[in-house]
Amino acid sequence: MKFRLKAKARSGQIAHLALFLVGVGSFLNSPEVMAGGTAFDPVSISGLGSANAGQAAEAGDASVMFANPAALTRFKRAELTQGAAIITIGSNYTSNQDGDGAPTNEGTRGSNGQLFSRNDGFDAAALAPNLYIAIPLSSKATMGFSAAASHGLVLHYDQNFPGRNQGRDIDFKVTRLNLGLGYKVSPTLSLGINGSYERYFQSIKLRVNYRDAVGKLTPPGTTTLLDLLDTLNAAPPIPDETNAKLRMFGWALNTQVGALWEPSANTRIGISYRPKTDFDGNRGVFSLEDTPEQAAFRAFLRGGLISTAGPLLDVNGRKAASDLEPYQRIKQSITLPDEFRLTIFHHPTPKLDLMASYTRQDFSVTNLLFEREADRGGLDPTLENIPQNFKAAQSYRMGMNYKLYKRLTVRAGFAKENGVIDDATRITILPDSDRKFYSLGGTLDFSSNTAMHFAYQFMDTKPAKVGLNQSVTPTEVSGGAFNGTVQLDTHFFGVGITERF
Repeated sequence: MKFRLKAKARSGQIAHLALFLVGVGSFLNSPEVMAGGTAFDPVSISGLGSANAGQAAEAGDASVMFANPAALTRFKRAELTQGAAIITIGSNYTSNQDGDGAPTNEGTRGSNGQLFSRNDGFDAAALAPNLYIAIPLSSKATMGFSAAASHGLVLHYDQNFPGRNQGRDIDFKVTRLNLGLGYKVSPTLSLGINGSYERYFQSIKLRVNYRDAVGKLTPPGTTTLLDLLDTLNAAPPIPDETNAKLRMFGWALNTQVGALWEPSANTRIGISYRPKTDFDGNRGVFSLEDTPEQAAFRAFLRGGLISTAGPLLDVNGRKAASDLEPYQRIKQSITLPDEFRLTIFHHPTPKLDLMASYTRQDFSVTNLLFEREADRGGLDPTLENIPQNFKAAQSYRMGMNYKLYKRLTVRAGFAKENGVIDDATRITILPDSDRKFYSLGGTLDFSSNTAMHFAYQFMDTKPAKVGLNQSVTPTEVSGGAFNGTVQLDTHFFGVGITERF
């Protein structure tokens, strides 16, 4: 009998370990992709159903540790929660002027009121997984592990839309791994801390328009002069517009502290704070799709004619040629905002939960500057500097849970959050604006050990003006003169499962 009990316990441990490894593997091998604005809600599938209104205090499953490690003390059994959200993304751009943007290789430009829509295709949907584990160590202490996205943005525009030279596609994500501990210091007060490893990834695709760049770098009529020299075989042709890509990677360490106060059996108040995250060592590559025409044009910029005429035209041919090298190592230092959360959770009746949260992230510490890593012999190392009037994002969330049947709890929530960028400095790769969230969801308890979560959320983003930022430097990378409005259309569909041991 004793042998059978030990064997059963060992087999249970093996099963739990296998489930854990499957969960970690599915997270690390899934393309964790996010959408829209600076906010990212599917850090918890159960929370997604109530607009994350219970972020720091609800503790319905282990995902609460993302917002507040102190709430880990609510778990008396080991628990694994794993989920994923499918995100559908629509990126619409409407021109606000005739002759919008630089001409394409075919000579077309946007016209006032013209819609450039991108609502389908293989990359118009994305998958965002998450994983949480809570393990009680004693009656007072519980540790936890989590892997989830904290910030993210994915946009794919029509390839010929007028703002393509500033940015056509962006895939930005920060993945956060937390190792946390919650400790109950008294019957009504718990404290907690998370240690975090954060992985940074950014990919930006754009179109480099040589004619637009030459026009901005030189006096009026220079492109016509170069075309004339081309016909006389005295200069190579100005190259066609081509694709370019910037890919950046980095990592950082950070912490988060939290507290959970339970003034009564039916009320909990959670609070947490995470300092700003400094990514000081981001490294990456800027690459151009090179062609023989581009190589010939770079040689021309370094040649005798530009050496003679360049100073008269105020053109530094050596720098221009260096800027157009098809492979360049890039570095970046960027700071992401601190995070403050306050949540009130109340259980007024056996069937109803009410909750509300306030969240603040101060983006004013963030700047967008990309520099070349290699020594350029005294030349300016700046690849692109994008001034932004960033401000704090504040969100207000309200939600409810209602036990409709013995094993079914339904959820609903609403949230609103302000954008962090103004009309004057907004750019195509960050068209952030005010937004509202409408959420529905539920939890189905198959047993006391297993539950399934499901949720849907619609993010309603206010139309955002782009193309008015005239401060992007160097000027040749600012993109052709364009003026339009971006409208994002984002839907989240999430499914998760909780297993208690």
